[in-house]
Amino acid sequence: MKSFYRLMLTSLLSIAIASALSIVPMLDRSLKLGGPDAPVFRSDTAAVMLSDRNLVDVLAKVPLAHSIDHVEWSDSILSVDLKAPPGKTEAEAVYDDLYELARVGFTGTKNVKQLLVRVMEQPTEPSRQKQLLLAMDARREDVGELPGTDARIEGTKEQFLSSHFTLTYTHNWLDRHRR
Repeated sequence: MKSFYRLMLTSLLSIAIASALSIVPMLDRSLKLGGPDAPVFRSDTAAVMLSDRNLVDVLAKVPLAHSIDHVEWSDSILSVDLKAPPGKTEAEAVYDDLYELARVGFTGTKNVKQLLVRVMEQPTEPSRQKQLLLAMDARREDVGELPGTDARIEGTKEQFLSSHFTLTYTHNWLDRHRR
């Protein structure tokens, strides 16, 4: 008879624990911003503190035409190298990538004070080295507020970037993209 009471008590206790655990996700949802009706694919617009722990997550969300070759985060300076295909680099795609990196670096984070970006052309042969095409030195104090992804900027992205940040062009870039 004692084993029957123990079995009943254990069963009731298990049911109570399972019921309590099923309520936890609902409590978590109601405590988040937006409450229980917040959309699943909501874009977080809050700026984050960039660190070694979330660096990959932040940069993985940036829509870039060129892939990232190397990233370094040190003392509030974010350095990014982009890979450009050999001989087929479109200027507009490069400026789009530079703009997106600046937008995410300065409006998507709280602690990036300087952004250094290099666009490196990949070699056609494995024995050759990468060639620098273009570099950007962007500082938070040089730009007030970057327009979001949907907002329109005055002029082209090249004009916006060159008026707010330091762009350095190599001869390879100038030969291909300047008339």
